[in-house]
Amino acid sequence: MTNKQFSWKADTLRAGLVVGILTAVSACSANETNPVDLKQEAAILEEPAGFDWSCPEGFEVKEGLNTGFSSDGMERAFIVIPPKNAEGPAPVWVPLSGTVESANANLYVDRSGANAKLVDHGYMVIGPVRQCAEQDPDIGFAECDGPGSNGWNWKPWNDGRARGPEGEKWKQDAGPDSRFFEAMVRCVGTQFDLDADRLYIGGISAGGTVTNRVLSFNSDFWAGGMPLSGEWYVSADDGSSLDFNEARDAVTAEPLKVHQGRVGPYPLPESLDSMIVITVWGGETDLYDCGPPLGLCADYRPSTQAGANYFDAMENVVSVACSSDHGHRWPSTNRDAFNLWALETMASHPKGSDPAAFELTEPPEGYSCRVGTFDDHY
Repeated sequence: MTNKQFSWKADTLRAGLVVGILTAVSACSANETNPVDLKQEAAILEEPAGFDWSCPEGFEVKEGLNTGFSSDGMERAFIVIPPKNAEGPAPVWVPLSGTVESANANLYVDRSGANAKLVDHGYMVIGPVRQCAEQDPDIGFAECDGPGSNGWNWKPWNDGRARGPEGEKWKQDAGPDSRFFEAMVRCVGTQFDLDADRLYIGGISAGGTVTNRVLSFNSDFWAGGMPLSGEWYVSADDGSSLDFNEARDAVTAEPLKVHQGRVGPYPLPESLDSMIVITVWGGETDLYDCGPPLGLCADYRPSTQAGANYFDAMENVVSVACSSDHGHRWPSTNRDAFNLWALETMASHPKGSDPAAFELTEPPEGYSCRVGTFDDHY
């Protein structure tokens, strides 16, 4: 399946780094520490026309750990860290841990992302807890490592359909995690002043894979996201599964093709709603070893290429492709500077913005970023 079969963008993919001056999203520095006060009443905030801030009946969201949140027949948990120095509705950042990190590590540990620091720059940070952690934000690797069940490919998140008949039911169904993320944000908006046009999600590894799923299924809700070393689960044109080496070979043979994948709907949508997507590759060592008997089971060179190809082929999507050399982990080179740059880049392009008006600023040292898909993989 090629771009031409879809009447998407022109055959020649965009090239070159577009450098402009980006108006700062936050007028406050990280040294200012006036937090946004909690709403004292339970009244729903005034929302944009057609946007619904709402919680499950009887649920009251609060700062910190929230448990017992009913979603898809399960009790889910999430962590709310309100923004500091917010002036008006706050943009939202939903960071997702990978297989090995707990939700709290993803928020507070430097090597796992330290995403909570973004509240110092006016962002609302909401950290979901994985199903496998059973509402415990400190559960990390052991309980969440391994193949998925109920038709899902991998355990930490509902990130892509499994091979064979068991996964067929998820071809056009985003799944419980995707619905949970949206419901969680809508609920937080009943008590905190959130910008409905600046809702962003992103994650590393399994978290990056489910980000690809969320953005390809639910582009009407999110203003954008950042899949970091996320899988695409490249499949054949008819949606049938390819094994690990077959998938790598398929992208190597046609690196600019829009490849079908088990991460998104089948067939892939021919259009998406207005968004910005920053796809990140960790370089030559961006690989994952599943251990015996599988061994090497994920290579994020073809996966990030396939994901960026698809998002770049969407007329309403600004696609930014970034490469570095940190390997398979949350970007560690100039981590805090990169996190802030990425969030400010996304927040500069709120929902409904004209893609032609987007201007990309220089990323921090150690990163190479460009508008369009990757040109350094093959």
